[in-house]
Amino acid sequence: MGKLTDKVAIITGASGGIGTATAALFSREGAKLVLVGRDEERLRQAAEGCDPARTRAVVADVRKIEDTDRYVDAAIQAFGGVDVLFANAGAEGKVAPIVDLDVSVLDDLHAIHVRGTFLGMQKVIPRMLERGGGSIVVMSSTAAITSFPGCAAYAASKAAVLGLVRTAAAELAPQNIRVNAMVPGGVDNRMMMSFTEQMAPGHAEELRAGYRQMIPARRVATNEEMAKLALFLASDDSSYCHGASFVADGAMTIV
Repeated sequence: MGKLTDKVAIITGASGGIGTATAALFSREGAKLVLVGRDEERLRQAAEGCDPARTRAVVADVRKIEDTDRYVDAAIQAFGGVDVLFANAGAEGKVAPIVDLDVSVLDDLHAIHVRGTFLGMQKVIPRMLERGGGSIVVMSSTAAITSFPGCAAYAASKAAVLGLVRTAAAELAPQNIRVNAMVPGGVDNRMMMSFTEQMAPGHAEELRAGYRQMIPARRVATNEEMAKLALFLASDDSSYCHGASFVADGAMTIV
């Protein structure tokens, strides 16, 4: 306990499954939190799992510069700085072959995953430097390294995020800011449900069962397991980790 005591952490996508689980874990570990999301009700529910005295919720769209300024300013005004950014905001978009995919889906996912992560980094880095360093944790996906049919827009944006992480790590390591990526496989949450429902309408549970059998661990991850990885990367436990992609997929991508 206490791995993030007195650390100020911003979590985007805090109203989703991984974001909510991470918010609760970070709070138990002593962090002061700014939770960011677009769904006000779900964001409120995420905040209820945290210490209210050390938590602020900000309804914001990570694609917008003014909203990014607003959630970073909320951290400064409430807690005096930023030590951790968990750039977790994400969406799955539409599953469709490339020839049938509307380019607006590609643009939207790129805006959320790449532009949103870039803006968050750009705004928090000066604040982290004021405090002598920090940790930026970015959510990617195994779709970035081994994809599947129909998810071109999602996979492309998640692969771009890995390039951003590596570049940022090279720039910021000398200044004591660590930048690393989480690369989860299947996680038992809403996004996985959406993917499988789109890929096999009416047979999603059968698809999920087959998918689990393809994973050497024979199961998908929980939101709480992903939260523990985020905690490792946010805390000083990962003090010599820079520019790495931490794959957590039950060994699926190595077979």
